[in-house]
Amino acid sequence: MRAARFYGPGDLRVEDVPDPRPGRGDVLVQIELALTDGTDLKTFRRGHPLLLSELPSPFGHEFCGFDVATGRRVVAANSAPCGTCPECTRNRPTLCEKLLPLLNGAYAELLVVPERIARVNLHPVPRTLASEVAALLEPLACALHAVEGIEPGQTVAVLGPGPMGMLLCACLKDAGMHVVITGGSAERRALAEEFGAVQGDPRGADVVIEATGKPKGWYDAVRAAPRGGTVVFFSGVAGPVDLDADRIHYDELTVRGVFHHTPQTVRAALAFLASGAYPWGSLLTHGLALEELPAFFAEPPDGYLKAIVRP
Repeated sequence: MRAARFYGPGDLRVEDVPDPRPGRGDVLVQIELALTDGTDLKTFRRGHPLLLSELPSPFGHEFCGFDVATGRRVVAANSAPCGTCPECTRNRPTLCEKLLPLLNGAYAELLVVPERIARVNLHPVPRTLASEVAALLEPLACALHAVEGIEPGQTVAVLGPGPMGMLLCACLKDAGMHVVITGGSAERRALAEEFGAVQGDPRGADVVIEATGKPKGWYDAVRAAPRGGTVVFFSGVAGPVDLDADRIHYDELTVRGVFHHTPQTVRAALAFLASGAYPWGSLLTHGLALEELPAFFAEPPDGYLKAIVRP
């Protein structure tokens, strides 16, 4: 089969590789389409400490396809908690001691979903849900996890109107928060309005969510939070980040990181997508063939949010 394999920063190759062989309980999926995302683009440029276990590595983790054994259309998240380790028994599945390795390999013709994921986080796609929208399952599940614990009625500022920023806006609005979007271009901020946000100043918010994927975004989030407010660091950044320690200490900010998704948010994400509550498809701005993927990542086009990749 043809598959994209990551050899190192800037080195992504589409090659002929042996067809994968599922083991007991595994599910072999024929990929209908995969989606690009910001994490994959960052990984292409600099590698990733968790996403890739060894090199060369399969690549891509947002997809929709067909269960080869049954013919049913399916989507899956890229991990599943074990349910038995100390963190899982404390109801902290995103910190599961057996969460790794994360599933990669969606940029290919075939993908094996391991039994540990298939048992918990593989789901049939509703008949009325478009495949490219269903493939948004994993990022939307992460956004749903990020907004847990935020109180309805609070004003929440989202820094960064990228695809994840849009999904966060939809999750927040749907949960009863007043959502303010800031940063990025005027076109991006206007699109965020379709996901429940209004354009405005983040300094009036109760909670500030960082979704820029840049160190400056982390710094700006702390600077924008009100006294006694909360900062949520959603996007991962490479290396150390300078933060305003005086603000965190003297203004008694609550600062927390959020990572990944849970089986509950994965199921909720599928239902949310199927509801058609927001224009999910507007996040999918480009389409390309698998062979075009390395050049696309090397020079993403203007206006790019997410791309549909077909093997």
